[in-house]
Amino acid sequence: MDNHLTNHDNEREMLKYQNTYRLEAYNPFKIDPVDKIIKTIMITKLEDISYDAAECLNVCQSVATDIREKIKNLNFDRYKIVVNVTIIEKANQSIQSSMGFLWDAKRDNYSTFTYEARTFHACCCVFALYHE
Repeated sequence: MDNHLTNHDNEREMLKYQNTYRLEAYNPFKIDPVDKIIKTIMITKLEDISYDAAECLNVCQSVATDIREKIKNLNFDRYKIVVNVTIIEKANQSIQSSMGFLWDAKRDNYSTFTYEARTFHACCCVFALYHE
């Protein structure tokens, strides 16, 4: 059996795309369904745990991944989704957080949700950044 390949067999034809000159998304980012997703996942995943510094890293990653996947299923075209989940222990301390943005105010958006449990606070921020 002759198994040698020629260069022609390995080459793939490059597709050429024309510019669409479309500046708006067909399915723009909507906050309401994203708020529901964040709230549902945060409550479901965090209601039965207590604060443990070693475990919370994995919990944050798991929650952020689940939220991102559910939001991607909404098919907001031309948006990059960034999910940040933070868990902070309740230990008689305070925390102050702020966000600053350099973005397109017409197209970019965000959604936040804070969950409070007996031993910790959890905050989720989802950023939808328009990408042409």
